[in-house]
Amino acid sequence: MMIYLHLFAAFFKVGLFGFGGGYAMIPLMSEAVRDHHWLTDQQFTDIIVITSSAPGPIAANSALFIGYQAAGVPGAMISALSNLLPSFIAVLLLIKLFVKHRQTHVLHHSLRGIRPVITALITFAGVQLAISDGLFSTAADFPQIGILFLAVGMLYKKISPIWVLGISAGLGIVIYSL
Repeated sequence: MMIYLHLFAAFFKVGLFGFGGGYAMIPLMSEAVRDHHWLTDQQFTDIIVITSSAPGPIAANSALFIGYQAAGVPGAMISALSNLLPSFIAVLLLIKLFVKHRQTHVLHHSLRGIRPVITALITFAGVQLAISDGLFSTAADFPQIGILFLAVGMLYKKISPIWVLGISAGLGIVIYSL
Protein backbone atom coordinates (compact mmCIF):
# COMPACT_ATOMS: atom_id res chain seq x y z
CA MET A 1 0.00 0.00 0.00
CA MET A 2 2.88 2.40 0.73
CA ILE A 3 4.23 2.00 -2.80
CA TYR A 4 0.97 3.44 -4.16
CA LEU A 5 1.26 6.48 -1.88
CA HIS A 6 4.89 6.96 -2.91
CA LEU A 7 3.95 6.70 -6.59
CA PHE A 8 1.07 9.14 -6.16
CA ALA A 9 3.17 11.67 -4.24
CA ALA A 10 6.17 11.42 -6.58
CA PHE A 11 4.20 11.77 -9.81
CA PHE A 12 1.87 14.42 -8.41
CA LYS A 13 5.02 16.40 -7.57
CA VAL A 14 6.38 15.80 -11.08
CA GLY A 15 3.10 16.99 -12.58
CA LEU A 16 2.93 19.96 -10.22
CA PHE A 17 6.46 21.27 -10.73
CA GLY A 18 7.29 19.99 -14.22
CA PHE A 19 6.57 23.18 -16.13
CA GLY A 20 7.13 23.05 -19.86
CA GLY A 21 5.75 19.70 -20.85
CA GLY A 22 6.99 16.14 -20.79
CA TYR A 23 10.65 16.70 -21.58
CA ALA A 24 10.91 19.30 -18.84
CA MET A 25 9.55 16.70 -16.39
CA ILE A 26 12.29 14.16 -17.10
CA PRO A 27 14.73 15.50 -14.48
CA LEU A 28 12.02 15.35 -11.81
CA MET A 29 11.05 11.83 -12.84
CA SER A 30 14.66 10.77 -12.81
CA GLU A 31 15.06 12.09 -9.28
CA ALA A 32 11.94 10.24 -8.08
CA VAL A 33 13.03 7.01 -9.75
CA ARG A 34 16.52 7.28 -8.21
CA ASP A 35 15.23 8.20 -4.74
CA HIS A 36 12.80 5.27 -4.62
CA HIS A 37 14.99 2.78 -6.55
CA TRP A 38 12.13 1.92 -8.90
CA LEU A 39 14.41 1.48 -11.94
CA THR A 40 18.06 1.42 -12.87
CA ASP A 41 19.47 4.37 -14.82
CA GLN A 42 19.53 2.21 -17.96
CA GLN A 43 15.90 1.15 -17.52
CA PHE A 44 14.89 4.79 -17.02
CA THR A 45 16.77 5.83 -20.16
CA ASP A 46 15.12 3.01 -22.12
CA ILE A 47 11.68 4.11 -20.93
CA ILE A 48 12.34 7.70 -21.98
CA VAL A 49 13.47 6.52 -25.42
CA ILE A 50 10.39 4.32 -25.84
CA THR A 51 7.94 6.96 -24.60
CA SER A 52 9.56 9.62 -26.80
CA SER A 53 8.91 7.40 -29.80
CA ALA A 54 5.37 6.44 -28.81
CA PRO A 55 2.28 8.48 -29.56
CA GLY A 56 0.89 10.55 -26.72
CA PRO A 57 2.36 12.75 -24.03
CA ILE A 58 5.81 11.63 -22.89
CA ALA A 59 5.18 12.45 -19.21
CA ALA A 60 2.01 10.38 -18.96
CA ASN A 61 3.53 7.51 -20.95
CA SER A 62 6.67 7.56 -18.80
CA ALA A 63 4.59 7.63 -15.62
CA LEU A 64 2.64 4.62 -16.88
CA PHE A 65 5.80 2.64 -17.60
CA ILE A 66 7.51 3.57 -14.33
CA GLY A 67 4.38 2.89 -12.28
CA TYR A 68 3.94 -0.46 -13.99
CA GLN A 69 7.55 -1.44 -13.31
CA ALA A 70 7.18 -0.41 -9.66
CA ALA A 71 3.72 -1.78 -8.82
CA GLY A 72 2.00 -3.40 -11.81
CA VAL A 73 -1.24 -2.17 -13.36
CA PRO A 74 -2.49 -0.31 -10.25
CA GLY A 75 0.89 1.45 -10.01
CA ALA A 76 0.66 2.45 -13.67
CA MET A 77 -2.81 3.91 -13.24
CA ILE A 78 -1.92 5.78 -10.04
CA SER A 79 1.29 7.18 -11.54
CA ALA A 80 -0.33 8.38 -14.75
CA LEU A 81 -3.40 9.90 -13.10
CA SER A 82 -1.43 11.61 -10.33
CA ASN A 83 0.95 13.00 -12.97
CA LEU A 84 -1.95 14.46 -14.97
CA LEU A 85 -4.00 15.73 -12.02
CA PRO A 86 -1.98 18.93 -11.32
CA SER A 87 -2.10 19.90 -15.00
CA PHE A 88 -5.83 19.32 -15.15
CA ILE A 89 -6.41 21.53 -12.09
CA ALA A 90 -3.93 24.17 -13.29
CA VAL A 91 -5.47 24.39 -16.75
CA LEU A 92 -8.92 24.92 -15.28
CA LEU A 93 -7.60 27.74 -13.09
CA LEU A 94 -5.42 29.25 -15.82
CA ILE A 95 -8.31 29.39 -18.27
CA LYS A 96 -10.25 31.50 -15.81
CA LEU A 97 -7.26 33.77 -15.10
CA PHE A 98 -6.21 34.06 -18.73
CA VAL A 99 -9.66 35.04 -19.90
CA LYS A 100 -9.86 37.63 -17.12
CA HIS A 101 -6.31 39.06 -17.51
CA ARG A 102 -5.32 38.31 -21.12
CA GLN A 103 -4.56 41.94 -21.96
CA THR A 104 -2.29 42.71 -18.97
CA HIS A 105 1.45 43.29 -19.24
CA VAL A 106 2.11 41.21 -16.12
CA LEU A 107 0.88 38.05 -17.86
CA HIS A 108 2.84 38.81 -21.02
CA HIS A 109 6.09 39.53 -19.12
CA SER A 110 5.77 36.49 -16.85
CA LEU A 111 5.38 34.22 -19.89
CA ARG A 112 8.49 35.80 -21.45
CA GLY A 113 10.38 35.01 -18.25
CA ILE A 114 9.26 31.38 -18.16
CA ARG A 115 10.18 30.52 -21.79
CA PRO A 116 13.99 30.39 -21.32
CA VAL A 117 13.58 28.21 -18.23
CA ILE A 118 11.60 25.69 -20.26
CA THR A 119 14.39 25.61 -22.85
CA ALA A 120 16.93 25.06 -20.07
CA LEU A 121 14.90 22.20 -18.55
CA ILE A 122 14.56 20.45 -21.90
CA THR A 123 18.28 20.92 -22.62
CA PHE A 124 19.18 19.59 -19.17
CA ALA A 125 16.99 16.52 -19.70
CA GLY A 126 18.65 15.83 -23.07
CA VAL A 127 22.15 16.19 -21.65
CA GLN A 128 21.22 13.99 -18.68
CA LEU A 129 19.96 11.26 -21.03
CA ALA A 130 23.10 11.52 -23.15
CA ILE A 131 25.32 11.23 -20.07
CA SER A 132 23.43 8.20 -18.73
CA ASP A 133 23.72 6.61 -22.17
CA GLY A 134 27.50 7.15 -22.14
CA LEU A 135 27.68 9.60 -25.03
CA PHE A 136 30.03 11.94 -23.16
CA SER A 137 32.28 9.31 -21.61
CA THR A 138 35.90 8.81 -22.64
CA ALA A 139 34.91 5.52 -24.26
CA ALA A 140 32.07 7.18 -26.16
CA ASP A 141 30.07 5.22 -28.67
CA PHE A 142 31.04 7.16 -31.82
CA PRO A 143 28.31 5.67 -34.05
CA GLN A 144 25.71 6.90 -31.54
CA ILE A 145 27.25 10.37 -31.59
CA GLY A 146 27.09 10.29 -35.39
CA ILE A 147 23.43 9.27 -35.31
CA LEU A 148 22.77 12.05 -32.77
CA PHE A 149 24.28 14.73 -35.03
CA LEU A 150 22.56 13.28 -38.10
CA ALA A 151 19.20 13.36 -36.29
CA VAL A 152 19.73 16.96 -35.16
CA GLY A 153 20.66 17.89 -38.73
CA MET A 154 17.57 16.21 -40.15
CA LEU A 155 15.34 17.96 -37.60
CA TYR A 156 17.03 21.27 -38.43
CA LYS A 157 16.20 20.65 -42.10
CA LYS A 158 12.57 20.18 -41.01
CA ILE A 159 12.39 16.46 -41.78
CA SER A 160 9.47 14.87 -39.95
CA PRO A 161 10.40 13.42 -36.55
CA ILE A 162 8.76 10.16 -37.67
CA TRP A 163 11.27 9.88 -40.52
CA VAL A 164 14.13 10.86 -38.21
CA LEU A 165 13.15 8.08 -35.75
CA GLY A 166 12.78 5.54 -38.56
CA ILE A 167 16.09 6.43 -40.21
CA SER A 168 17.90 6.43 -36.85
CA ALA A 169 16.44 3.04 -35.93
CA GLY A 170 17.46 1.67 -39.34
CA LEU A 171 20.98 3.01 -38.92
CA GLY A 172 21.15 1.44 -35.46
CA ILE A 173 20.15 -1.92 -36.90
CA VAL A 174 22.73 -1.70 -39.70
CA ILE A 175 25.59 -0.36 -37.55
CA TYR A 176 25.12 -2.62 -34.55
CA SER A 177 24.26 -5.77 -36.51
CA LEU A 178 27.63 -5.82 -38.23
